[in-house]
Amino acid sequence: MSYEQEKQATGIALTDKAFAQKQEPVAPSFETKPGSRAWRFFLPGLLAFWMLAATMAGCSPPWRSGNAATPGEEAAEEPPLPVVVAPVERKDMEKTMTLGGLLKPQEEVVLMGGGAGSRILRVAVSVGDSVTKGQVILTQDMRDLDIQQQNLQISKTQLEDSYRTLEDNYQTLEDTYEKNKLLYEAGALAESQITSLESQLTSLESQMAGLENQMKQIDLQLETIRLNREKMAVTSTIDGVISTLPVIEGQMAAASTVVAQVVNIEKLLLDVQIGETYIMGVQKGDLMEIYIPAYSSEPVEGRVKTIPPNINPQSRAYTVTVEVDNPDMAIKGGMYAEMHIVVDRIESALVIPQFAVLRLEDGQVVFVEEGGVAQRRPVTLGLTLGEEAQILDGLREGERVIVEGQYSATEGRVLNVLSRGGAQ
Repeated sequence: MSYEQEKQATGIALTDKAFAQKQEPVAPSFETKPGSRAWRFFLPGLLAFWMLAATMAGCSPPWRSGNAATPGEEAAEEPPLPVVVAPVERKDMEKTMTLGGLLKPQEEVVLMGGGAGSRILRVAVSVGDSVTKGQVILTQDMRDLDIQQQNLQISKTQLEDSYRTLEDNYQTLEDTYEKNKLLYEAGALAESQITSLESQLTSLESQMAGLENQMKQIDLQLETIRLNREKMAVTSTIDGVISTLPVIEGQMAAASTVVAQVVNIEKLLLDVQIGETYIMGVQKGDLMEIYIPAYSSEPVEGRVKTIPPNINPQSRAYTVTVEVDNPDMAIKGGMYAEMHIVVDRIESALVIPQFAVLRLEDGQVVFVEEGGVAQRRPVTLGLTLGEEAQILDGLREGERVIVEGQYSATEGRVLNVLSRGGAQ
């Protein structure tokens, strides 16, 4: 009703403010008494509003018991979980231990200079040259030895001449003694004459013995010179390769001077330390795969050469030597090499990828895909090697365990099984 209509109907003139207050709607009061007409119209409307709001929110009205969704309803509402699975397989498992060391030549000799010291006249080889046993490596000046040898030969000749003179004198004197002895026995010669001849023979014997000793000493000196002359031509004592040659021509070298080193690397030796727990698993003659990273990514063949009868008391291990063939001489001494020995072997073990196992507070579990849904399985593990784990209990061969997505899996969750790379 307008202001003019109100004025005509009531005959009362109202101010603008009073008219405006009269037109404001009055909100229903909750203090209305139950059973009144206002209460009977208000209550059904309020209930209808609550039901409409609950329907729009996807919830049950508060007076319905069990207003939370059941687990089956939640799973149905969740999208399928993308996962990757792997089969439970049977295979042989081998646990190995890696042992390493530096390769060394099967033979190695250090050659020394000759004599008391002389100048090197000629070096006949270079580092890396192949040599044979007896081949000359270098020669040294032998002139001093030549002079010594000549002097000794002269002295020996003089002694031999003196000895022959004494020997002749002795023979003559001995003949005289024998004749005079007959006369003495016949009483025709005095005893003093016989005694004098015996003294002369004894003196000659002593002189001859002295000359013999001197000649023996000269012979020993000549033999020493002969040996020293041989050493002046330094030769290799093995077939091999010149490893080091720390001398040059013109340098002085003596018996204490290292002049060369020769190694034989047709076969190389690898020493490894094996504890008493595993030594019984290694036998002399066993074939081994030897890995030499600096040489090749492929293994070479080695064979156990020696196993000591006693343990090393310091390391508490046995030093086992493995021989490695090196026919092309490409493997060098000092290269690092390693080998693997089997310390445990299980045939036809039930195996899964180790990363499929979840280690929880209540134990180790895996999730298995069965009928398109996830099933939680507690498992017992045995031997673990790298990315594989042996299953002692909890799984059967052929079952499919989740290997990607297992951390998001729950019991009964619907799965979307993908192949590696994400393709369905």
